Amino acid sequence: MRNFRPALILICSLLFGCVETLITINVLPDARYRMGIISKGDKEDIEDNDFRLPSSKEWNTKRFKEIDEETGDIIHFSSSESLLKGTNLLIKNNHRGGLRYPISVKLKKGFFSDTYILHQLFEGRGVDKKYPTLAQALLEPGDESKQIIAFTEVMLHCLEESLYNSSSSSTIEDLLKERIVNHFNGVFYKAGKDENLKDIVQKQKSESANTVSLPENFMQSNFQPFQSMLPSGNIDSLLIGMLPCIDEANSTIKLNDDTFKLISTLPGRVFMSNSDSTYNDTLLWSFDLKDFTNDSYAVEAASIIYYPKKIQKAILVGTILILFVLFLIAKRKAIL
Repeated sequence: MRNFRPALILICSLLFGCVETLITINVLPDARYRMGIISKGDKEDIEDNDFRLPSSKEWNTKRFKEIDEETGDIIHFSSSESLLKGTNLLIKNNHRGGLRYPISVKLKKGFFSDTYILHQLFEGRGVDKKYPTLAQALLEPGDESKQIIAFTEVMLHCLEESLYNSSSSSTIEDLLKERIVNHFNGVFYKAGKDENLKDIVQKQKSESANTVSLPENFMQSNFQPFQSMLPSGNIDSLLIGMLPCIDEANSTIKLNDDTFKLISTLPGRVFMSNSDSTYNDTLLWSFDLKDFTNDSYAVEAASIIYYPKKIQKAILVGTILILFVLFLIAKRKAIL
C-alpha cells in the first residue's frame, strides 16, 4: 500500500490566506438599494471563488491590485456593485459549492408611516450533519488524525449524496445502495486503521487549489465487487456525481479564516436590528465561517419614516369630528 500521509494534502496543512470581504447596503427611500461587495486577499484566494461575487449584467464588476506600502506585498481586490430592488439571489443556485447569500428589502407603506425591512441570509453549511469532524479539524490543524477522519467523512457523505440523489442512481435498488455504503465504510475504516490508504488520493496538480479531491483509483477498485450488479457505466456516473459535493466541502474549507463585515444604512429611524454595533444611523455586522458552519447567519434590520403632517391633519380632523359630535349632543339636550 502507498503511504497515506505523503499522498494526501491534509485539510489544514495548507497555508490558508485570509480574505476580507466588505459588503455595503444603502437602502434608498423608494426601497431600492445600492449594494457593493469588495474582497481583498492574495491572488489565489481571490480567484478560488469560495466566496463568489455577483457577476450578472446588472452588476459592475472589476478586479484590480495594489501594493501594500508597509510590506510591499501585492494585494488583489475583486469588487461588484449594483442598484437593486426587492429580493435577489445574487448567486445562482447552480453554484452549489459556493456560499449563497440572498437578500431582500421590502417597503410596507402606511398612511402615517413607511416601514423598511432588510433581510439577508448567509446560508448555513450544515457541516455537523454532513461531516462532523471537519469543524474540529479546521480548529485543530495540528491533529492529523482528525484530518484523516474528516477526509473519510467527506468521501462517504458525497458517495451517499451521489447514490441517493443523482439521476444515475435511480435504477439502483435501495438495498444495493445500502450495501455499497456499508462496504465503503468498512474500506475506509480498514485503510485508516492501517494508517495506509491504497490510491486514496489522486496525485494533485501543482496548481490545484483543492484541499480534498476524489480518490478515483481507490474508489474504482473498491467498486469492483458491485460491477456485475450495476448497469454499464454506472460506477463512472456515480463518481462524477460525487464531484459537486466534494466542491462544496472544498469551498467550506477555503472559507476558513475568511472574514466578513457588512455595513448598512436605512431611511428613517432604525427600530429593530441584530447588528453587532451602531454608529449614528449606520449598522455594522462582523462574522466568519463559525457563524454559518451549521445554521444560516441572518442579517436583519427595520426602520420607519413617520409623516408628521399627515398625523397632524388626522389629529385635527379627529378633533373637529369630536367637537362636532359633542356640539350635536349638547344641542339635542338643549332642545329636550
